Amino acid sequence: MGAKKKSGGGGNQDETKREQPLQAVLLADSFVNTFRPLSLDRPKMLCPLNNVTLLDYAFDFLAGAGVEEVFVVCVSDQVESYVRDNTWSMSVSVLKDASLTNAGDALRELDRRDMVKSDPFVLLFGDVVTNVNLSGAIDAHKARHKKDRSNMMTLLFKEVGATDLTPSSLAYSSIRTNSDDLVVGLNPSQENRILVYSNTGADKSVAVPCSFFASHSQIDLRYDLLDCGIDICSPDVLARFTDEFDYREIRRKFVANSVAEEEEGLQNKIYAHLLESNEYAARIHDFTTYVAISRDLLKRWCYPVVPDNLPSSYKKHYRYELQRHYMYVEQKNGKSQVHRTSLVKGAGMIGGSCVVGKHCHIEQTVLGHNCRIRDEVSLNGCHVWDNVEIGDGATVSQSILADGCIIKAGATIQRGCIVGAGCIVGEGVVLAEFSRITLKKEEEDDFDDDWDDDEDEEDESSDSNEEKQEEMESDIAVVGPDGKGRLWQAPPEEEEELYGLTTEELTKSQSPGYDPSNVFAKRKALQVEDGDDFSEKEDDHGELDALSSDFDGVEFGTDDPYGRQKDVDVVGELKAICLEYESSSPIENLAIELNSFKFSQNASYSDCTTAATLALLEKTNITTSMTDAKLVTEFKSFLEHWAPLLQKMSIGQEEEKAIVVAIETAATSGGEMGEKLSSGNAYRFLLQLLFDEDIVSEEAFLDWSSERKNEIATDASLPRVKLYMQESVQDFLEWLAESDDDDDDDDEDDDE
Repeated sequence: MGAKKKSGGGGNQDETKREQPLQAVLLADSFVNTFRPLSLDRPKMLCPLNNVTLLDYAFDFLAGAGVEEVFVVCVSDQVESYVRDNTWSMSVSVLKDASLTNAGDALRELDRRDMVKSDPFVLLFGDVVTNVNLSGAIDAHKARHKKDRSNMMTLLFKEVGATDLTPSSLAYSSIRTNSDDLVVGLNPSQENRILVYSNTGADKSVAVPCSFFASHSQIDLRYDLLDCGIDICSPDVLARFTDEFDYREIRRKFVANSVAEEEEGLQNKIYAHLLESNEYAARIHDFTTYVAISRDLLKRWCYPVVPDNLPSSYKKHYRYELQRHYMYVEQKNGKSQVHRTSLVKGAGMIGGSCVVGKHCHIEQTVLGHNCRIRDEVSLNGCHVWDNVEIGDGATVSQSILADGCIIKAGATIQRGCIVGAGCIVGEGVVLAEFSRITLKKEEEDDFDDDWDDDEDEEDESSDSNEEKQEEMESDIAVVGPDGKGRLWQAPPEEEEELYGLTTEELTKSQSPGYDPSNVFAKRKALQVEDGDDFSEKEDDHGELDALSSDFDGVEFGTDDPYGRQKDVDVVGELKAICLEYESSSPIENLAIELNSFKFSQNASYSDCTTAATLALLEKTNITTSMTDAKLVTEFKSFLEHWAPLLQKMSIGQEEEKAIVVAIETAATSGGEMGEKLSSGNAYRFLLQLLFDEDIVSEEAFLDWSSERKNEIATDASLPRVKLYMQESVQDFLEWLAESDDDDDDDDEDDDE
């Protein structure tokens, strides 16, 4: 399948390489088991994401990047058939070898066959979704490689913010896996040359060779970067894998060891290319990142890779129309029918030829093609693949339903469940949280998401599989007497357990709807155990600051965080998310969605508390005819449910002050709400309520008051200053100050 070598030596050979069209290597197997049990039914790379096969995103990206020839490396017959049976705009060759067990083997096989000729070539994992413009990164790589042939590789990274767990809040990027704890050391004065690459979260420290400080005046340790799975490589990279036959992984072995080499003449120099703020790239490692990336595409963070702009091979058959609330509905291949009494809210999709019955509630759900949703069904945060049937009164939350499965009437699928292809959940059955059911048996030699046994004797294999399928007994205790399927359990890992998590806990952490706080807490505990040199010297920012002296990209509460997309009203978008939230759903769901948006825009927690407060005021439906007592009662009823969110987002006084400023802004912005809040005692009563409910602290109020006092001298005519000067507001602040003085006196008495 590889092209024959062209004759010629010396400079002519170099010239031939330069004339080669841009080539790419597409790794169409991930060599891990994180998509079980769905990958028992079909290879992971052939699973749909928003009704588009994963591999098609990769092919569409490579075509747009100017790649003319692609080598697809896989171990699965199904992947090979899919690639061969489709028409591509590039020259595509398949290297299918069932003996490959890891990415290192795949690159060694490519080198052995001498297939890759272009310098550089693109190395891409098949589960990447991106809108990156590669031209700048390729040009920079070429220039570096021309100066020094040891400059052989460029890795693409996206700034996503650091993971931070405190007793009151959790900040993390949903497109990172829960086990990802990557630390990258860069020298910005040398075009972001990588000097450290460490992704072992149980380690308490990051090792940097002392010799590096002699030749590098600056080393930035970054823990806010996501490795995108997109590399620009010299063909020498393939030769290095052949030399190092024991390298199985590209990142943890080749990259980590290469950048740590201290001997100047032996170094393989690797560089980082940081994406622009409007560029998006992420890998689908497991079901948590699958759900997160799907949501990002629906909300158009990866534009132009969005549902209404399908890959070219799909446009003949499908056309999605974007409707309100990021809802995409298929218009071309069999229009879907949604009963007028049903409520369908985005972000979500409805594929072709679907039928939704009466009084259904479908929210933040992706429906595949030819799905049948009966009456009074509730779907929240789900991914429903093709040909699925859901019976009357069934409830499904934050789960994935694979092709052809049936959920019978009255059944409840709780969060985090994975229902394999063809499975049946019986009538009235309650499937426990994070359950995974399948019709397939785990083969003893399965090692990879996309592993598929050879089918040399196709007919015999097919007959044998059908017999095994019929003979397999269903687990009635799980799926019910009228159900079909059995509980899938992850095989025990041979490697050491991650952060002390059991195999079962680790599998749960890779499921939709999982709260990763427990994982992060265990990781944090391991990293600050006794003996950690950093743990006794940490300041208010904790051990995170001990890792880097130069990184300050995730500073919560800043007014102007870098990295936002231009012309995006961050607070307005956050407010819209809050307004779409319904109190029947757990408030934690809203917190996750706000966090995701926050990181996508590098927004602050002050933005979040501002938006949530403005949304609360709007939900209260304040009018001039309301009495102050009714206004406070209505607002308090909402606040009782929303208080945990505001408290969680308020990591300091700045966020608490933002809540006060939000009410202040609403009161001075005119309209019925502004007129009501700025008259009488309404404004003062809301401030009192925030204090009484422990939403805003005394210190935050007094700090805000001090700022307004300073404005009196500069411009007393400002509406917010006039509001501040209201007698009732001053009475409240005076009472707070006296209370603060009394507390101080009590403390002094106690000391005596």
